[in-house]
Amino acid sequence: MIENRPIMNEKVKILIVDDDEQLRRLLSAQLAEHGYDIREAASGYEAIPMTYGIEFKLILLDLRMPYINGFDFLKFAKRTFPKVKILVLTAYADLLNIKKCRDLGADEVIGKPYDLGYLFYHIETILKN
Repeated sequence: MIENRPIMNEKVKILIVDDDEQLRRLLSAQLAEHGYDIREAASGYEAIPMTYGIEFKLILLDLRMPYINGFDFLKFAKRTFPKVKILVLTAYADLLNIKKCRDLGADEVIGKPYDLGYLFYHIETILKN
């Protein structure tokens, strides 16, 4: 008899939403090296349809993007997929934006530029909770 057990080696799926292509590609490569399954989007507008086809555990989100900005995407994601974890990566990590992100459901806000070790620490912490 075959038991119904979850597949334990399934990679954690992460979506990176950032209009900075160079940063997005670099971060994607670094995360993939650590065994994560990565998808990329250049804006909230591009990311929305992706969220319906893949169950992401974590979204790394920039705030300032064309079409649909990070705040609007954050509202959409937490309303539509309340269990998804969201880590905001922004060059605009002032107190007002941090508070607004937290109020909208972000799990963490990290300012750019960021230390890679610091970022990975927060990713791992968020995914454990």
